Amino acid sequence: MLSKFFGLIAEKLGRTLLIALAGQLFFIVSVITMIPLRMAENPVQNYNLFYMPLLAILFLVLFYRTCVENKVSRGYMYGYFAALVSWPLIGEVASMPVDKGLVTQFSSMNIKLLGAYFYVLVGWALLKILWRTKALKSSVCCFLMTFLSIWTFELYMDNYSSRVPIEMMPTIGSLVTLASTFIAIVLLVIAWRTTSIEKKTLLGCILYIFIALIMMGGQWKKPQTFYVKYEAAEILNELDELKEEQAHIETLKKYMLGEGMLSGKDIKYMLDRNLLEIEAVRDVIDKNILKSKDLDYLKANGIITSEVSDKKETH
Repeated sequence: MLSKFFGLIAEKLGRTLLIALAGQLFFIVSVITMIPLRMAENPVQNYNLFYMPLLAILFLVLFYRTCVENKVSRGYMYGYFAALVSWPLIGEVASMPVDKGLVTQFSSMNIKLLGAYFYVLVGWALLKILWRTKALKSSVCCFLMTFLSIWTFELYMDNYSSRVPIEMMPTIGSLVTLASTFIAIVLLVIAWRTTSIEKKTLLGCILYIFIALIMMGGQWKKPQTFYVKYEAAEILNELDELKEEQAHIETLKKYMLGEGMLSGKDIKYMLDRNLLEIEAVRDVIDKNILKSKDLDYLKANGIITSEVSDKKETH
């Protein structure tokens, strides 16, 4: 009796569950292989120079197979695993800073910042259009769907510690778990009823992210140690970089103002936002650097007095 029951489960849900669980296994492997980057007690220097090309080659091979595979179900599989590989490549290692090495960071663009939600929403909308119009192969759409699912998941995971009030975390974590469990059950019911291998495969790709949400829902009931441990150090580095950029901008402002490269409108805009000191503007006026039309504009907008403008005209 039990053997028949489990046999029926394997027949109806085996493919869907296997694909979803294979994604979880890949996630675990990717986390383990990323430990030497910065999570180890003694990070391996220049490990990123080995790990990044390895991910890139694996991704390109899988994505190529996604594009050329004619069998739909197999194309879904290639697209699914290409997306699983692409996330650590594009979303993690590319922007992950390391302490030492020939290359400490491949890109300063972090696509997991909260502001990326806009691009994620646009991506989902475009995917809907591309899939319905069949402008792209369904296997490539499966790749985009899986990548966007992971991106959406990561946006919340990377930002909830800093954005969600601590007292609300248990409630939201429970809601995420309950909602994801419900959706996972619905997906399994659909997989049980369908006889299409293609649908079972695609449902497994979708089920992967909801299993991940169920697993993470319990952890999201409290702040992440990962956030205060690694993100805090990264924020300090970002502040240092911003200070350097601010100092460079100040140098450029002084140069451009002294060379008469800023128009009256530019000066007003910057004064209104406390980006320029009025004394610096008066200094260039005294040195007869600004053009008459710029002086007239500043006078008309109350930036300088008529006496200063008359003084300029006398000169």
